[in-house]
Amino acid sequence: MNTPTKITVARIIMTPIMLFMYMADFIPFGLGKLFALILLIAGVLSDFLDGYLARKNNQVTDLGKFLDPIADKLLATTAIVLLITGANPVIPTIAGIIFMFINLQRDYVITGFRQIGQLKGIIIAADRWGKNKQIALYITLGAGMLLAYLRTFAFATIEFVHIYTIVLYALIGITCLLMIISEVGYIVNNPTVLRSTKKDDKATDEDEKRD
Repeated sequence: MNTPTKITVARIIMTPIMLFMYMADFIPFGLGKLFALILLIAGVLSDFLDGYLARKNNQVTDLGKFLDPIADKLLATTAIVLLITGANPVIPTIAGIIFMFINLQRDYVITGFRQIGQLKGIIIAADRWGKNKQIALYITLGAGMLLAYLRTFAFATIEFVHIYTIVLYALIGITCLLMIISEVGYIVNNPTVLRSTKKDDKATDEDEKRD
């Protein structure tokens, strides 16, 4: 296992620890949520670091390709769940469910799209919109966890929390918009992936004959 893959595995291990620390209300002064925020930031930085090292040192492996998207989705999905659950969630339940739905369906669609492309020998690389979406998502999740931490302090006045919450909602809206643009862009820019070929038609006919 090379260094980039070890970093990816570390990100996977960090995620349940982040989950525990965020929910550990017994830790005084809101330090549990602060530690969770620090772990999220570490996970985000590791996401950029492992890819950079893999490309720079020519250490791209099949194991790394398999684990990296799992680590990314696990980290982001866990953070979203934490922000939309609890007695007083950072993101209101309805808005949070919509946020998670857009994120998950985008990931499922793109994953399926890439799998079909691979079967046809078409490699679909991440585009600019996908990268912008990922950066916006990480910023939004970090801002949400920071708000959760600030709520534990008396000096965080109601007015300050209100203004910060509005900013967070704006970030969520921008992130959701980038998710949709990225998803549509993948499909529009790679029309041949969903286009039926003679080879596909022949394979379908053979399958029907077997049935």
